[in-house]
Amino acid sequence: MTSNNPTILIIDEEEMTRFALQKKFLKQGYNVISLDKAEDALYLIKNEEKKIDLLITDVKLRKMDGIELLRYLNTLETSIPVLVLTGQANLEDAIKALRYGAIDFIRKPFDVAEVLSVARNAIRARHEKEIADSVGKYLNYEKRQFIIGNDISACNVLSYKLTKNLPSSDFCNKTTAENLALALREAITNAMFHGNLEISSEIRTEKGINGFNEEIEKRRFEAPYKDRKVTITYEYTGNYVEYIIEDEGPGFDFTQLPDPRNPENFLKDSGRGILIIQIHMDEVSWNEKGNIIKMKKYRTSRKESENGGNNVPQH
Repeated sequence: MTSNNPTILIIDEEEMTRFALQKKFLKQGYNVISLDKAEDALYLIKNEEKKIDLLITDVKLRKMDGIELLRYLNTLETSIPVLVLTGQANLEDAIKALRYGAIDFIRKPFDVAEVLSVARNAIRARHEKEIADSVGKYLNYEKRQFIIGNDISACNVLSYKLTKNLPSSDFCNKTTAENLALALREAITNAMFHGNLEISSEIRTEKGINGFNEEIEKRRFEAPYKDRKVTITYEYTGNYVEYIIEDEGPGFDFTQLPDPRNPENFLKDSGRGILIIQIHMDEVSWNEKGNIIKMKKYRTSRKESENGGNNVPQH
C-alpha cells in the first residue's frame, strides 16, 4: 500500500463496522482512514490533509449526521463520492442521501463484498472523470448517439461524458449533473445486465454480489448475449437534456415493476436503479416492449439546484 493508492474515509460510530470495512479495503490495497464522527472528517477534508477518493458514512451519527455531511460536501469545489450506510429502513433519509449526491445507499447488515464492489466502481468512475476535459460553456445544441457492448468501463465514461458539460453550460449545478450521471449509469447497466445479458435480480438475491458479477462475466462471452449492443441517444437543447437507452434483449413488462417509492421495495436489491432514475429525472418512460427507456431532465434554476434540485416524480 502506497500514498498513490486510493484513500477511503470511513465514518461510523460502530467500531466493528469500521473494522470489517477497514480490514477488507486494506487487504485490497487501499489506504483507509477510520473515524467515528463527521466533524473529524470535515476537519480532515477542509484542511486538505489527505485527498479522499471515496467517503463511506453511516446516516445516523451523534452530532452531524450523514445527510448534513453530504450537504456540506456539495458546497466544495472538488466533489467526493459518498456511499451511505444505514441500519434503518428510512425512505426519507435514502431519498435525501441520493438527492445530495450519494452514489448508493446500503442497508446494514451488509455484504462487505458488495460495499467493495460499489466503492471500486465509484473510484474508477471518478478517475475517468478527472482525465476528461470540458467545453460546456460553448455548448448550445448537441445530439449524439453511441453504440457500445456490455462494457461497464464504457458505461462509466459515457455517463460522465454526457453530463459533464451541464454545469458549465449553466443548465444545472455540479451536484445535479453528478446525479444525472448516476441515473444514466443505472439505466445503461440495467440495459446491459438485465436487458442484453438477461440476468434477473433474483440471481443477486440468491448468490450475492460476487455471484451476480460472476454471471455477468460468464454471459458476456456466451451466445446469444455476447453480440448484443446498447444504443445511447443523447440530445441537449439548452432547455432540456434527453437520454434514450435501448438494449437488444427480449424486453420486460415495466408495468409489473414494484413501486420503488415504497420503503419495503426501496431497500431490496431489485428496483433500486429505477428509484434512482425517477429521483433524478423529470420524465421517465418505456416503449411497449420494455427494451427502451427514455429519460428527460429540464433546466433547473441555480436556487432549485442548490436546494437539492430533484423531487421524486409522482407519476
